[in-house]
Amino acid sequence: MASERLTERTADITAASPADAALLRSTAGLRSGTAHQGVVLLGGPSLVAGVNLFAFDTFTGRFLGSTNLGAYENIRHFAIADGVLYAGVGLGTNGGDSGRVLRWTGDRTDPFSFTEVADLPTQVADLTVHQGRIYVSTWPKAIVGAGVTGADGTGTGTAATGVGTGAVDTTDLASIWMSPLLADGEPGLTPGDAHSWTQVWSAAEYEPDPVVRRAYALGGLASYGGHLYWGTMHVPLQATALHLAVYPPKNQAQLAATVQNTQRAFVVFRGRDFDGADRAVETLYGESQLPAFDPAANGGVGGWQTRPTGMTPVYGGSGFNDPYNLYAWKMLVAGGRLYIGTMDFAYIALGGEMPAPETGATAVDPPTFGSDLWSFDAPGRPARAVDRTGFGNPLNQGVRTMVADGSTVYLGMANPMNLRTDPAGPLGGWELLELTR
Repeated sequence: MASERLTERTADITAASPADAALLRSTAGLRSGTAHQGVVLLGGPSLVAGVNLFAFDTFTGRFLGSTNLGAYENIRHFAIADGVLYAGVGLGTNGGDSGRVLRWTGDRTDPFSFTEVADLPTQVADLTVHQGRIYVSTWPKAIVGAGVTGADGTGTGTAATGVGTGAVDTTDLASIWMSPLLADGEPGLTPGDAHSWTQVWSAAEYEPDPVVRRAYALGGLASYGGHLYWGTMHVPLQATALHLAVYPPKNQAQLAATVQNTQRAFVVFRGRDFDGADRAVETLYGESQLPAFDPAANGGVGGWQTRPTGMTPVYGGSGFNDPYNLYAWKMLVAGGRLYIGTMDFAYIALGGEMPAPETGATAVDPPTFGSDLWSFDAPGRPARAVDRTGFGNPLNQGVRTMVADGSTVYLGMANPMNLRTDPAGPLGGWELLELTR
């Protein structure tokens, strides 16, 4: 960035060899990147199988080569702890079977050397360093074939959906996992630590509906002010589809109730002392109660009832009080502040048409188009909206990733409207933004 100019390096890969060019063509997207010890690594899922990685020399800019890690699926984020680089991955179709944390053991002469240091039941979404340990957020195990326990504690499901019966297993849910202390034994994590990680939180601690909680995923997490912060992610209509499969509606009214009661905006949590007797978890933005389905209600027809989450939100409602804020996609600490980038689904959900403003005592704030960026400016204070408009582009659906350079933050935006190319209107396609104080 010394020249403050972007240079496309695609040709470095495609001209290197037919094999490198073919690997790039088979990459669904470069969704993960890092720079460490003279090597830039870029990775993404393969359209065929596995994870594709590409390496560059940070000093000369020279392309170092590419490879396919066929044993893994999905790679989203890297983290550096005590001078060691780690990455989170998934296994199985779309990473839905289980997860691993990889330790990079390579260098510029061998940039694709890794060893497994965590064996987890669900795929890794993000990872961060907090008080001498690595913490990871995970996505749930693939829904098809997963056990779902009904609200009455009995197993439910149908063969047609592939949702089987069985007891609740919280390790299959979106969770926070904690590594052993990095200072124990050899420096950093080693293969001997792979089975020594501890699940310290799962979606079952908050979501009262046992089917909806299986659709929870986790996004960004960060260490800030002595606490670990993390947020949830809710793929549009995924919880609805799962609920309809497990409890098929008996009439149109029940269908409408299921659609209404399975929607969730993201929740922001904060926790501390996960390795001791004083463990504490707070809901900063969320709900004190949520709808849950009781299949035995109404004479066996089933019905929705409001049930407590067991949490009292400290600052406000889910999605920073916006029901269309579905992902707490990425968190980053920079300049003494904790930034949270969101995915806002309002533009797509409403077809780009802003609803008429509400009036009266029960009126709520109208939705905004474009992703949000929020900031906790100090521990103990509520979050502040830095921007709620996709930074002026309503097609910027999400803040997909963030990188800090001192107090300066670079934002990688998610914008699925790449066919919107009319200069007279908002433009589609991803954007790279610089946020300064």
